[in-house]
Amino acid sequence: MKVNLVNTRDQLLSFLDDEITDALSYHLRNQGTVIRHDEEYEQVEPIDDGVVLHCKSGKKFKTDVLLWANGRSGNTEEMGLSEIGISVNHRGQIEVDKTYATTLPHVYAVGDVVGPPALASASYDQCRFVGAQIATGSADWQLIDDFPTGIYTLPEISSLGRTEKELTAQKIPYEVGHASFRNIARAQITSHEVGMLKLLFHRETLEILGIHCFGEGTSEIVHIGQAIMAQPGQANSLLYFTETTFNYPTMAEAYRVAALNGLNRIF
Repeated sequence: MKVNLVNTRDQLLSFLDDEITDALSYHLRNQGTVIRHDEEYEQVEPIDDGVVLHCKSGKKFKTDVLLWANGRSGNTEEMGLSEIGISVNHRGQIEVDKTYATTLPHVYAVGDVVGPPALASASYDQCRFVGAQIATGSADWQLIDDFPTGIYTLPEISSLGRTEKELTAQKIPYEVGHASFRNIARAQITSHEVGMLKLLFHRETLEILGIHCFGEGTSEIVHIGQAIMAQPGQANSLLYFTETTFNYPTMAEAYRVAALNGLNRIF
């Protein structure tokens, strides 16, 4: 199957780490996808055997089927929110504070309707958090600051924490540890050698700042790094992965390989 992917921005999934989006673009093209960046829709022309997409640049794309995906809007239009003084933005999303209360303190909103991260996993925890506040008047726990992201492309993508671009803008001295799946025994055994695990960590404290992975099963293995990132103080350290013995062969071993690769860059 040949696919034309027409993108309004200058790269795919720009909120992700650049190296990951570059890898995704490469593998999509390798699978026969033609990617066109910085294009704007002008009109759609139906024809007898398909459809033609006309772009403002003058390009035309003739295909059998057109799938239009341009973000999501909150289904709030007929809820009567304006009548009670709750405003929504142009996407129908509701503004909330850190407790998920709206501008009316006794009205809460959670899930996709409050905007990013708009993930099922995050929505579930937001709902529990708000439910505890409604039932008891307060919650004795807090939601995590960084939600893991899982994107179920082929190959899969998962990430947590900050990207290289964000760390550079914040002037944080960081280093990178890589593990290529083609060098991991479990990936070789299962023939899932496409992919990588990338750890971003502070050069001085060795604190893990970001986890970015690409390949089969990455939305599962990201949680190993998430557990260490959530530890307070020095417990969040790259050294955990270099000083821990992993089952062999497993995909989890990629953490040890990436951590050793990163340490070799600074010592």
